[in-house]
Amino acid sequence: MSESITITANSIDNPETDVRRNERFHLVPRKRLEALVTTSGLIGAMIGFYDGVKISSLRYLTENAHRMPKTVGGWYFYHKKKNYVMIVAGVKKAITTSFKYGAAVGGFFGLEYLLDISRGNTIDFFNTTTAAFLTSTFYAKYNKLSSMQTRKMIFKGTALGLTLGLIQDYLIHARKGRVWYLDRYTQQKLV
Repeated sequence: MSESITITANSIDNPETDVRRNERFHLVPRKRLEALVTTSGLIGAMIGFYDGVKISSLRYLTENAHRMPKTVGGWYFYHKKKNYVMIVAGVKKAITTSFKYGAAVGGFFGLEYLLDISRGNTIDFFNTTTAAFLTSTFYAKYNKLSSMQTRKMIFKGTALGLTLGLIQDYLIHARKGRVWYLDRYTQQKLV
């Protein structure tokens, strides 16, 4: 027959059974990168499709404003062609935007993981902040922003990275994971 497995409350609450409790987003790095890059790619595709359709619709209207149809059949073919042009432009823009978003998010979280490894598998907010600083600096230089825009981009990117890093550290600590500075703080409080 079937064999039953007994599960006690002690075995569920035991933090030793959770091997991923020290990982960011509670996922191993490969799964985390796959999930985040895929999600950002899908979001980028949706945004790109919307932008591509909207821009191509206005472009089509502008290009054909001097020769608007006069008959019902003419309007039918006008809209048929316009819809075709909009969908093609939307798909093209969706693909490019998807790759841009995926590359940016993959670069950020990949850099964060490399910093985690380079510091001896130390997972804390410092690595996230540094990765955000480097990613926002690269973005600003790649897009040739002015010096004022570059400063603002780097400041905002670094601030968002610091916030994300602190949130990740809190979530790791909340599930009884190891965060070195929070562990020191709680040990000093107990003494």
